[in-house]
Amino acid sequence: MKITRKQVLNVSKYIECNHSFYFPFKVICSDFDKEDECFEMNCLDFGYDYIDNNKLMNRFILIENLQDLRSDTVELMAKGFLDKVEYTPVIDKILDLAIEYRKNWKEQLCESEDIEEYGLNEFIGGKADAYEDCVQIIKQKSFSA
Repeated sequence: MKITRKQVLNVSKYIECNHSFYFPFKVICSDFDKEDECFEMNCLDFGYDYIDNNKLMNRFILIENLQDLRSDTVELMAKGFLDKVEYTPVIDKILDLAIEYRKNWKEQLCESEDIEEYGLNEFIGGKADAYEDCVQIIKQKSFSA
């Protein structure tokens, strides 16, 4: 699975601050050549500062490394699966609401002189904006994106 540079840095920093945490994956940088000694090395072994300072490391993938499945690791993995199952429908519902409100918002009413018509249209537009923002936030911050 692909993982962003920012996610790699976040995981690396978390692991450095939480030494007892077991991350059941290897992070492999796909920017290394097959001849490079770092090819297929777990980038988390390099440490946060090395990755942060090496701007040539940009493309990463996660691969499983299930060697030490402790109960807290299994619990965290289960929460990720449950998040995917439970919250995907929530994102779909919010997205449907965003689309529905966006369809009802009328650009030409933004200049209406009828205060009630203008106010209702602004309210509808604001709700559409808010639902769209919610979808973006959930997609950025959840496992289900």
